[in-house]
Amino acid sequence: MAVDVAVLLILGIVIVFSFRGGGLKAGHALVCVIFGLYLAGTRNIGPFVKDVTASVANLLSGLRL
Repeated sequence: MAVDVAVLLILGIVIVFSFRGGGLKAGHALVCVIFGLYLAGTRNIGPFVKDVTASVANLLSGLRL
């Protein structure tokens, strides 16, 4: 639950800066779609999106820079 709230907060901030930064591009639109799916908690694709983002987060947390 805490991770979902953090992801929603981060995606919301990215959306706000995207709108203020001079237009909505394809990458920004994808962020908006992911934000909407998280927010709505849809039954069909929502869990898939959550699994993918959790996998990406695990992959990024495992990287050593």
